[in-house]
Amino acid sequence: MGAICGATAALANIGILDNRRHTSNGAGFLEMFSPCYKGQSFYIDESSVADNNLITAGSAGGLLWAKQIIEYLDVFQSETLEAWYLYFSTSKPAHFFALMQTLPSNNEI
Repeated sequence: MGAICGATAALANIGILDNRRHTSNGAGFLEMFSPCYKGQSFYIDESSVADNNLITAGSAGGLLWAKQIIEYLDVFQSETLEAWYLYFSTSKPAHFFALMQTLPSNNEI
């Protein structure tokens, strides 16, 4: 399960964040939009937080959130995921070419 930005308030409203490590747009944000939020002691002030099958992010954490979801789903090998993340977080062409090097050739598919 994942939520980013305002969607984390929906998880707070139904108690999912009460006892799981999570993040959002700030603990104050969750308290403002979810009067029943009780997960303050599990709040982590990071752009994205993964707690097993729960992955949450604040509004600025979209890229790391996507990386953690891809990692959880085991979509890429670790070196491919790292190259993917470096390319999209820096926009440097060298990381794009490193990413391409990690992908299987047409003969391996």
